[in-house]
Amino acid sequence: MLEKLMPAIPALAAVVVTNPTLMDLSILMLSMTTISVGGWVWETIYCSIVERRLVRRGFLIGPSCPIYGTGAVAVYMLLGRIDSPLVVFVAGAVLATAIEYATGRALEERFGRQWWDYTGWPLNYRGLICPIASGVFGVFSVLVVFAIEPQLIAFYMSWGELACEIAAVTCMVTYATDTVLSVLMHDARDAALRIAGRR
Repeated sequence: MLEKLMPAIPALAAVVVTNPTLMDLSILMLSMTTISVGGWVWETIYCSIVERRLVRRGFLIGPSCPIYGTGAVAVYMLLGRIDSPLVVFVAGAVLATAIEYATGRALEERFGRQWWDYTGWPLNYRGLICPIASGVFGVFSVLVVFAIEPQLIAFYMSWGELACEIAAVTCMVTYATDTVLSVLMHDARDAALRIAGRR
C-alpha cells in the first residue's frame, strides 16, 4: 500500500497556487457554499433520524455547515491533480480529519462546548475525531475530486463571469454577517446560562 501512496508526494509538491482569476475564486466560493449547505442538510436529516426529533445542526444561524465546504475545496485544491482514488481517499481522510479536529478544538476553546461528539465511537479522540468519520471523509474526498467538484465547476462556469462574481460576493457577505451574528448569539446564550448557574 505504501508504494501506491508514494506518487502522492510529488503530486502534492507539484500543486502550485497560480494567480487565480476572480472567476476562479468566485467558483470556489460558490462550490464551498453549495457543499456547506449540502452538509447541513445531510447532518440535519441524519441527526434528526438518530435522535428521533428535529435537530438543527451547525454553528451558524443559516442553513450551512462551512466545515464541509472548506474541507471539500481544500481537498480539491490539494488533491485534484492526483489520479489514484486510493491516494485521494487516504490523503483526503487525513486532511479532512485534521480540519475537523482543528475546527472542533477552536470552537471548544472559544465557546467551551462541542458541536459534535464521537464519544462512544471506536478509537475516538476527545470525541472530536474517529476512524469511522475519517473513512467517510475519505470516501467524500474521492467523490469531491472525481465527481462533485468537476460538476460544480462546469455548472457555475455556465453562469458566466458576472453572475458568478455577484453570487460569490453575495455568499461572502452573507457568511460574514451570519458569522458575526452567530458569535453574538452564542455569546449571549452562554452569558444567560452562566447567570442562570447552568454553566
